[in-house]
Amino acid sequence: MNGKLPVAILWHMHQPYYKHPQTSEFVLPWVRLHASKDYLHMARLLQEFPQVKVNFTMVPSLRDQLEDYARGADDEDTRLTMRTVDGVLAGEERAHILRRFFSIHHGNVIHRYHEYRRLLQLAMATGDRHELLSDDYFVDLALWFNLAWIDPDDIRSDQRLVELADKGARFTREDVRYVIGRQRFMASGVPEILTTPYYHPILPLIIDDRSALRSDPSALLPETPFAYPDDAAFQLEEAVASHERAFGQKPRGVWPSEGAVSPEAADAIRKAGLSWFASDEGVLARSVDVELRRDEVGALLEPALLYRPYRLANGATVIFRDRELSDRIGFVYGDMKPEDAVGDMIAKLERARDRLPDGGGPYLASIILDGENAWEQYPNNGNDFLRALYGKLEADERFETVRISDFLERSPATVELPRLHTGSWIEANLRVWTGEPAHVRAWSALERTRRFAQEQWGSLRFMPKSVRQPLMVAEGSDWFWWYSSRNSSPEDGVFDELFRANLEVVWWFAGAEPPDDIRSPLMDPQRVAASGNQIGAMLPGSGERYG
Repeated sequence: MNGKLPVAILWHMHQPYYKHPQTSEFVLPWVRLHASKDYLHMARLLQEFPQVKVNFTMVPSLRDQLEDYARGADDEDTRLTMRTVDGVLAGEERAHILRRFFSIHHGNVIHRYHEYRRLLQLAMATGDRHELLSDDYFVDLALWFNLAWIDPDDIRSDQRLVELADKGARFTREDVRYVIGRQRFMASGVPEILTTPYYHPILPLIIDDRSALRSDPSALLPETPFAYPDDAAFQLEEAVASHERAFGQKPRGVWPSEGAVSPEAADAIRKAGLSWFASDEGVLARSVDVELRRDEVGALLEPALLYRPYRLANGATVIFRDRELSDRIGFVYGDMKPEDAVGDMIAKLERARDRLPDGGGPYLASIILDGENAWEQYPNNGNDFLRALYGKLEADERFETVRISDFLERSPATVELPRLHTGSWIEANLRVWTGEPAHVRAWSALERTRRFAQEQWGSLRFMPKSVRQPLMVAEGSDWFWWYSSRNSSPEDGVFDELFRANLEVVWWFAGAEPPDDIRSPLMDPQRVAASGNQIGAMLPGSGERYG
């Protein structure tokens, strides 16, 4: 093609809703920790490259949690961090700290700090005999865990954090309090251009879970269908309203949770006033019944099929991400030298650009992936890679980075997509979130509770907030992600309990006793036991999660 190839990079920021509906406490610390390591740093790093345009999403329910932390909210790990310097820890508290406070990449982070590595070696040597470890050991471990979850650039720019890293051991209460305070300061201020359904539901499954059969006819589904299209509409409407309150204007585009779309979801997106959305190349391939072929280095042989926006019959525009490039950033480039990784990416874009016809278009290469979980797989939290990538894209005359909404406004889609496949970014189906026995139990529990709430109060829109919010939270994608046999983490039991807790409060609010099948674990107890007793285990969703 003649001229520059527009490149859209979209970083998707998302964490589950960790606030317990019955105690209002955060049961897991990942929002706070990602805030101090990833969110603010991702936006701030762009200031070094004024010509580079990048797109962000932030799930509204994530922004709610960040605002709670900015106002002083605590989670269990914050309290345990402070208890290490306040007095003697109970046995179960010591066990929790040893299980949780090595939850970061061992090679790229823990081994970078001699003292943190020494603490891990001691924990592994003592096994479950945590009484052999001193009180000072737990103070040091608490500080190192929280310090490691701060972006390296922010550590280098803060003299006291540098001094604490150099000090290495024998930390004081004031030292620990300072690190926690720095994390709170970083839990605000992330820019956003796009939005996402409020509590990150899989829209096609909320509208009608039988839509999963279109791409997976053998999927195991509950006897009673889950079909609440108005809930999907409300999740979108609330996201738009939240975005407008936060930023003073309505969003124009949306990344549907997990890139999961269907014809019905596309209609809901359009009715919510959003002009465009994005999904994965596999959904495009199934929509038009073609194979997106690549050459020996992974570059597209016919990039004009993927590198363009499409117009739907309902007037919405849809773009599809380059899965190869997106997933290489998420899962591959962290093991390469930054300059080699960027060179690989540019080579693929260059070949694709050279294969685009001079006529036609508009053309747009879309790279869309998780913007928080990949970076601890990279040395220096991904900063070296991102600087190399942004610097190359800023200087290379063959490419221009774009804001998606601005690009589509000046270069609207010219090709109509006659049919939209029902699927997500994973294998162009919905199998990760439905279709297995644990999924059946979870969706059945949700449907039973949703139907009970409908009988008590009517539409979701008219329910008391104390009922509406936990229902919307329970519709989120993450619970069903962890019910899949493909995915497991040390927090399997926590996720199961939190999902059911959101359902239980709906029954209690109506003065009814939750059914036994909701009060009992939905996940295989043997799986929970096997995954929950690991010292130094990786955190849920770190690196192995979605692009």
